[in-house]
Formats: sequence, C-alpha cells, structure tokens
Amino acid sequence: MTALLMTIYVVVCVLLILAVLIQQGKGASMGLLSGAGQTWFGPAGSKTLLMKITLGLAAGFLALSVLLALATSSSRRNALAAATAAPGAPAAPSTPPPSSPSVPPGTDSVPKPASAPK
Repeated sequence: MTALLMTIYVVVCVLLILAVLIQQGKGASMGLLSGAGQTWFGPAGSKTLLMKITLGLAAGFLALSVLLALATSSSRRNALAAATAAPGAPAAPSTPPPSSPSVPPGTDSVPKPASAPK
C-alpha cells in the first residue's frame, strides 16, 4: 500500500509543479509558456481553471503527505512489535558482560618508574 501511495504522490507532485509553471505570474510574460495558456483555455477561463487544478493538486499533495506519514509510522511500529514479540527470538542476556580485571586496593595500576641510581 505504501508503494501505491508513493507512486500517486510522485505523480501529484509532478502535476502540481507543472500546474504552477503554466500559470502566469504578476509579470505577464514570466510564465513558462508565456501566454499559451490563454489559447488552451480561452482568454478569461485559464485563471479560474488553473487555480482550481492547482488548489486540488495542493490539497491532494497535503492529504497524501499525511497518509504516507501515517502509513510508514504504523508499518514501522508493527514491524517493531513483531520483532519484539516473535517466539523463539533470543532473549537479552540477564547478566552483565564481565568487566576488566580489578586492581587490588592499595596498588597502582600504573607501575612506578625505577629510581635513578645516585
């Protein structure tokens, strides 16, 4: 299911990018197609149609983002629960690993240098 959502997510992302690039900006010649949108949708109809398409794609983008976040977090949580509750799994050791040998009290762990002859 996550793979299907991810595929739809990528398609929506690409379509959203294209919808934003086709629109005309504040500077009329700044759009990607610089006026070709008027010939596709008519002189006045392009703004409202492109705005609706962009709004729908943006809403789909946000909804898919939330769904993917929920799907991946629940699958991770389920995998972790299955790994910890798996029968026959090796148990964690109850005794701590042996530590390094201890030094008897009153002795130094570093040998003292030999005294220099007089």
